[in-house]
Amino acid sequence: MRTRTFKVLMLTIGLLALASISAQAPEFKLYASTEGRYKVLFPGAVKTDTYPIKGDKGELTLTVDLVELRAGTAFMVTFVDAPDEVAKLPAAGRLDKVRDGNKGTDGKVVADKEVALGTEKYPGRDVLIEKPEMFLRNRIVITGNRLYQVMVQGPKDVVTSPSADRFIESFEVTK
Repeated sequence: MRTRTFKVLMLTIGLLALASISAQAPEFKLYASTEGRYKVLFPGAVKTDTYPIKGDKGELTLTVDLVELRAGTAFMVTFVDAPDEVAKLPAAGRLDKVRDGNKGTDGKVVADKEVALGTEKYPGRDVLIEKPEMFLRNRIVITGNRLYQVMVQGPKDVVTSPSADRFIESFEVTK
């Protein structure tokens, strides 16, 4: 009887140890995008895709650098270069448009805070959006013509986690 109890106890301890290993924070590695002119700590291997976007002033190219984790969780940086006439518009209005576009009709803005990024004090916004199927945390940054979005999407506990903080806070515009 004692041997059986010991085996069950050891199996339980083993399963708990395995669960704690799999629940650990992902390993972050520095990712530097020459084309994107930024660097950030991503929690895994980065996949890059580009998408054409139709705009009022013609077609633009959106670049998405992405790490997908489990259960619909994703860490990503996107960037797009706006035409000169759009880049001349006030940053606050452009940031509002991006926030509202990400919110969509079914989302709710939970937090919205102005930020200034880097020594250049690039205008930005930290936004947390609740949607029916997920949460989206987004740092939106404008550097001249370029618009960056540094995003974490998934369950609330993920997008508000220390791992999400680490990812978003590590984002840096480079030359």
